[in-house]
Amino acid sequence: MKIPTMHDAFNMAIKIIVIILTVFIIAVLVVGLFHTIWEIKEFLFTKSIGQSFNIIVVNILTFLVIIELFRSFLVYFEIHRFRLNTMIDPAIIFVIRELIVKLYGEQNMSWETITAFGFLLLCLGIIRSLAVKYSPHAEMGQ
Repeated sequence: MKIPTMHDAFNMAIKIIVIILTVFIIAVLVVGLFHTIWEIKEFLFTKSIGQSFNIIVVNILTFLVIIELFRSFLVYFEIHRFRLNTMIDPAIIFVIRELIVKLYGEQNMSWETITAFGFLLLCLGIIRSLAVKYSPHAEMGQ
């Protein structure tokens, strides 16, 4: 019988923590989904359709950002390192969410703000493309 080393104990502790965090992430997503659905019902029956639709779109987009962020954490738990492309995905989705919220809402946006959003999305897209192209997995032939 092999005596467990500190490294083995650490790996076992990490596995247990990852399992607990994964269950927690799933629970948060389920609660968030039910909360979003409940708010849709509330808004549709208490406010005008225009106000309800505005709030529903923002809530759904926010939920998608959270899903993408949690997906990035789960990828980290699987491969034990952060991959740049999985970290940029939530950033891109968050920027697109902000742009949609600002454009869809009643806020007036200047051309400078829209240009800045476009430039930011372009930069994030280029970085993500480069991260995929020059991934360590691509260099190792995987």
